[in-house]
This record gives sequence, structure tokens and C-alpha cells, in this order.
Amino acid sequence: MDVKSTIAFLAAATTWTTTLGRGKPAEEQSNGSTCPVTGQRSEGSSGCPIANMPLPDPGHRCDPKTAGEETKIPDVPPLTEKQREIIKSTAPILAEHGVTITTHFYKNMIRAHPELRDVFSETSQRLGHQPRALAAAVYAYACNINDLSPILPVVERIAHKHTSLHIVAEQYGIVGKHLIQAIVDILGDAVTPEIGDAWYNGYWNLAKVFINRERELYDQAVQSGGWEGWRQFKVDKRVKESDVVTSFYLKPADGSKAPLPSYHPGQYLAVSVQIPALGYKQARQYSLSDKSNGEYFRISVKREDGVPVPTKDSPQVPDHPGWMSNLLHNELQEGSLIDVATPYGDFFFEPSAQEPDAPLVLLSAGVGQTALLSILNSQLDKPNKPISYITVARNEKVHAFGDYIRHVVDEHPNVLYKVFYSSPSAAAVQGKQYDYQGRMHLTQVRDYLHLGNNSAQYYLCGPEEFMVNKLQELKTFGVNEERIHIELFAAGSLPATA
Repeated sequence: MDVKSTIAFLAAATTWTTTLGRGKPAEEQSNGSTCPVTGQRSEGSSGCPIANMPLPDPGHRCDPKTAGEETKIPDVPPLTEKQREIIKSTAPILAEHGVTITTHFYKNMIRAHPELRDVFSETSQRLGHQPRALAAAVYAYACNINDLSPILPVVERIAHKHTSLHIVAEQYGIVGKHLIQAIVDILGDAVTPEIGDAWYNGYWNLAKVFINRERELYDQAVQSGGWEGWRQFKVDKRVKESDVVTSFYLKPADGSKAPLPSYHPGQYLAVSVQIPALGYKQARQYSLSDKSNGEYFRISVKREDGVPVPTKDSPQVPDHPGWMSNLLHNELQEGSLIDVATPYGDFFFEPSAQEPDAPLVLLSAGVGQTALLSILNSQLDKPNKPISYITVARNEKVHAFGDYIRHVVDEHPNVLYKVFYSSPSAAAVQGKQYDYQGRMHLTQVRDYLHLGNNSAQYYLCGPEEFMVNKLQELKTFGVNEERIHIELFAAGSLPATA
């Protein structure tokens, strides 16, 4: 899979990570049902752990004694060659009907398990981002069923998202049941027992890859001083960085003096907040905007102008993902409590052991500075490492951290700093507050990109279109794609890069 396909799939697959939730499964109520494969009828709850769909080896799955055990992880064998062929051959069907299937899946799963609302984005559901993303993910799995290595980076990314939201192994049963049921509901008789068998085994073989990797991440977090799940923190300090960006310094609410777990610069922090107007929680991930220090976590959040938040009088969820950030701006004051997960994330900087002083180029737009600011701060103790910090903002009113980074430059001669303002105000002084007017074009800062050094690393963070454009510009300069690192925030597809 080339970079273009990988990036597009990463963006599409991102919101699959928020389709899972916490809590015990609701038991299925029924006066009786018949296994669609064996014809065996059971009274009460369904005799099949996954009801109303073809299952492989129904003799040991359609057992009334296991009724309702949808969270049980089955012991499925590896996929056979024939099953792989079936899954790959059905990929065109998924391409045609995938969004219909996944939309149906989400509605039914949330209806059966309303506790899942705690962790998936309500806005992404309303806008249809999650159904489209999951359809893309399932389609990519089907297309790569004979060799999953091209999508392993995606698996890693999703696994980090899952652990940040405290997804547990048993919840894969809930997703599997409703996803495969949705395929059967939409495609009807086209799903033969043989196709159902292949997809059931295919789902669980992939699910176990995630389950095993996520267990490793949980264990690593605990071993490094972190925790599994949520822990209550309080806002120790709140700092206004610009007209739209505010930093929140978070410390454990229990007053513990034990050092907080270390994290890699560039990783994110998941936070969860009860939304009284909705009656359930919402969780989001925000990049950590300072280097690991053991004392506090810092996130820097952008307020979205004109986007309301749900209230008791108006509980409607806005059709904009930024409402959650606005709620943090409105509600989180010093002393406020918030649930926090251990830091996770597969986008981070790690110096090369062979070339620790290789040049580092950090390219950001808007609040995309946050992850790169953490990376910058983590490298300030390396005076021989050339660092270029280049960012773009609309104007000086919304530009965050400018004074801080200018101070860094004064103290660290190895750090170069260039600023673009797309719409500077008349009061902004070029050469002092900003260097270039207009959108960021790398040809204007080519001399600061260390293009002659093949060990230079490039980190990009900002809106998706910005990152794709900078990726393309770097490629035209001859930068190898393996040296370009991108952080993806939002769901949906990216613009074409070709």
C-alpha cells in the first residue's frame, strides 16, 4: 500500500476506534428462536451467541446453555484459503453496500447497548463519518485478506485509540454480533452459510489481533506507572494562549505525589466528561502540548467560534466536532474534575540512536502546533541538533505560543522559527510577529528544511488538507516518504495526493 492509500485509509479507519464502549451487554429478549443453520429451536433467549446469522460449526455454537454470551470470545481457527477467497470476492459487494450496512449496524448496536454512547462521537454519527469510516475499514480488510502487512500500521493506530478509550476484549463480541447481523440484514439471502462462516471467522481473526495488541499496550502502561481505564484529575491551572486556544494543566485529583507516567512527545491524552444535557459521557483525544515531566499533563484546546454546546434546554448535538472543545472552554475552570486516560498514540518522535542530532523539521497549522510543541520541548537539551519550527495561523489574535517560541529561539541558537499569517491584521508587524503573508508555501522557507541532509525527519500536524499539501511539497523536493510523519485527527477521507 503506497503512502497515498495508507493515509486515506488511516483517515477513514480512525473513527472505527470510537464505535466501542463500556458496560455489560443487554440480554436479548425473545420468546424463542431458531438457529438459521441447524434449524434447532430454543426457548427464551436465542440459542445462538450470535443470533439470526449463518455460523461456522453450529454444533457447538448453537447451544441454549450459552444463550446471551455475546461478549464471549470464541475459539475460531485460522482462516482457510477458501475462506480468504470468499472474503476477497465479496469486497465489491462491500464497496457498493458498505455504508448502508455500517449505518444499519451502528443504529442497531447503540439501540441494544446505549452505554456505548459514552465513548463514540455523537457528531461523527450524526454526520455519517463513522459509518463511512467503518465501511472503508472493512473493505480494506477484505482487499488485503491474503496479506495484512499493509494495514498493520492502521491496526497500531486503532489499537492506541482503543486503549485510550478503555476498550476491552469482551466488547468485540458486541461489535462482531451486530456487524455481521447487519451484513445479513442488508444482503439477505446473498449471505449463504459459507459466506457467513468466512466472515465470522474473518472478523474474529482480525479482532484477536487487536485484542492481543491492546492487552500489550495496557500492560506497558501499567508497568510504566500508568493505569488501565479512567482516573480522575483536576484542572490545576488554566492559561489563555490566544483568543481561541487555552491550555489546561491537569494533576491527579487524589493529590498523589507519585510521578505521572512518561510519554513520547507527540502522543495524546483522552479525556471523558459527563454531558448532563445528553445523559451520558463523551470522550475525546487531545495532543499533549508539553514534554513529559512527571508532574502534570497539559492539553491546549481550540475554541470553535459559533459552535454551541448541548444544554438542558437545547440538548441537540451540533453538526460540528468542535462542540466538545467548546464545552471544555466553558466548563473547565481551575479545580474542575475530569476523567483522564494514560497517554497513548502512535504518532510520536523518537531520536535515532545512530544519528541523535539529525535535523528535525516541524510543520504545523493552527492548533496543530500542540503535538509538535511537545516534540520541540523534548529536544531543547540537544544544542547540536538543528530544529526548524515553521507554523501558519490566521493572524496574531489566534496565533498561540508565539512569544514562548521566540523566547526558545533566543535561548537556543540551534532552533529556527518562521511564521506565516494567512490574514494578518493591520496591527500585525511583519518581521516581528510573523515572517510571511499568505498560506504556508515551503518554497519560501526552503533554506530552513535541511533538504541536503538525508537523515532529516519531518513532522506535520494540522488540518488534513494542509498535511497532504505539505507532504506533496516535500516529495517534490526529493524527501523520502519514510522520513515524513503525519498526525491525523479527523474522520473521513483525505483529498487525493496524486
